[in-house]
Amino acid sequence: MVWTLAIPELGRKRRRILLIDIAQNAVYGIVSGGILLLASIGFSMVYRIEGFLNISHAELLTVGAYIAVLFNVFLHFNLVLASILAIIITAFIGLLIAKKLFSPMRKFGPLILLITSVGVAFAMHGITEFVAGPNIRTYNVKIPMAIKIGGYPFVSSNEIIIIVIAISSALFLHLVLTRTKLGTAFRAMASNFDLARVKGVDTDRMSTYVWLYASGMAALAGVLLGLVTRVDTDLGWDQILIIMSATILGGLGKIYGVMVGALVIGLAMDLGILVLPSSYRPAIALGIIIVILLVKPSGIFGGEW
Repeated sequence: MVWTLAIPELGRKRRRILLIDIAQNAVYGIVSGGILLLASIGFSMVYRIEGFLNISHAELLTVGAYIAVLFNVFLHFNLVLASILAIIITAFIGLLIAKKLFSPMRKFGPLILLITSVGVAFAMHGITEFVAGPNIRTYNVKIPMAIKIGGYPFVSSNEIIIIVIAISSALFLHLVLTRTKLGTAFRAMASNFDLARVKGVDTDRMSTYVWLYASGMAALAGVLLGLVTRVDTDLGWDQILIIMSATILGGLGKIYGVMVGALVIGLAMDLGILVLPSSYRPAIALGIIIVILLVKPSGIFGGEW
């Protein structure tokens, strides 16, 4: 009699744990998607304006994360101020790379720019390893409080903050693109670069804004990624494939498509590890790239944007 009562109870407990695991991983997926959104938007915007895939973009995540470590851990700034400084400094580092390395190569076409970006990525990775060393870093912040459901930790305050930042950033970009002269100029450049120049758009200035924004968002993504994982020299290096997955899934150069693609990739990776080892997360992203390239190379998101 005891066993007949215990077995159904055990089954209900396992189902409850499974549902909590699924819900928890879905939250992790949204967090991952939010960070990926911040990283991928800039990558997509640069592609839309400059016409090449900037592989070195992912290394700006590492640069931003380590600059935040410098100010937060070594100079004892609070993480918010350290993050703001990291975003600003990384934005100008990205702009400097664009003006000194990519702009002179623009006349040789997108393939040469792509190859150049690969070289820049390796150079940045090597410099970061030399300067930062092999040690894994963490930020000097309080351990986040976790909201519990059914007695199990479900979501932390840091994860809620990341989701809010990602949503706010996406909304801000939407408002800029649709409600401001800057957004109108960007859309004109993205649609037809030469025609926009003829119509009076200052393409050099707009290009500067795009590089600053893309690099700054990469830094923010790097800081947030370091907050929920760790900061090491492979932080950005490990993300390039995932960033490209979100970009290809949403459609190359499609800003809103990338937002959706980032969320889908984040959810797919974190829900996928319920049945696969966690080391397979990048493989899930790669699998999605392959399927999309075979089935719908233009991406899942219709329309120009």
